[in-house]
Amino acid sequence: MKPPASLLDRAILIAVGAHSGQLYPSPEPEPYVLHPLRVMAAFEGESARVAAVLHDVVEDSEITLEQLEREGIPPDVLRTLDCLTRREGEEYSAYIRRVATDATAIRVKIADLHDNLRNNKAGERARENADRIRRYQAALRFLTARPSSTCQLPPPEG
Repeated sequence: MKPPASLLDRAILIAVGAHSGQLYPSPEPEPYVLHPLRVMAAFEGESARVAAVLHDVVEDSEITLEQLEREGIPPDVLRTLDCLTRREGEEYSAYIRRVATDATAIRVKIADLHDNLRNNKAGERARENADRIRRYQAALRFLTARPSSTCQLPPPEG
């Protein structure tokens, strides 16, 4: 097999490898990689698409930002990915405030939240997911309001 020709091709291959064996918790479980591919499909432009397809890689696999840098992911995309990666023990509201510091991260997270909300509202599990749905909706309101000092932050997890 020949090496990937573009940065986006490499990013897709990285995402496929990182999420291999993971399942997206949809009503009908599916390969996890379909989620970042759906998020990626919402964008035009290579940098945004690369960030979108890689948005869960650092958080949900053993791959680090340093490894992505060695794979040729550019600094602006690495910054976006850093903003999109929730840290261990980080409150959700603090994470969303960090996402709001990067314009591309905001756009990717909004697309991610839309896909996650579609999934969490589907089927019989919607009642089980009520808290998560409320948290995602609050994050979506915050991010779509173009954060300012007057925006209401999502409530802390509790």
